[in-house]
Amino acid sequence: MHKKPRRGRSAAINMVITSTGAGKAVTKVIPSLDGKLSANAVRVPTPNVSLAILKLNLIKPTSVEDVNSKIREAALRGDLVNQINYQIDPDLVSTDIIGNNCCSVFDSNATIASNGGKDIILYTWYDNEFGYTKQVIRLAKLIAKVRRLTYY
Repeated sequence: MHKKPRRGRSAAINMVITSTGAGKAVTKVIPSLDGKLSANAVRVPTPNVSLAILKLNLIKPTSVEDVNSKIREAALRGDLVNQINYQIDPDLVSTDIIGNNCCSVFDSNATIASNGGKDIILYTWYDNEFGYTKQVIRLAKLIAKVRRLTYY
């Protein structure tokens, strides 16, 4: 039995709301987000792949197109090459992510703007098994100063 009763209730057939350490981990890497970020998780009956949902409350309004354009640029030509896989597939589902090399598979069709463009919701998938392993390799390449661009 799991120490958290809700998570121990037949997780193979239920979606389970639970806590996650992801929010705390992000603030260790980006200290300026401390106190501005919270995180939770919904465990779903899939053997692999997770989905992170990021809600941004902005001061200056923007559009879905502008946000997606900036993320696409970072994925293709910026510092996040080989870390973000920018997806335009309108039918993207969790099994499509299995085996993806990137730490983030950005679902551009799922981006939502509301409140006049001041609230943005982003959806990013990741393979929490193979993807993690590939990120360890990516880190080793970074330390060794090896960089190979991915072209889509």
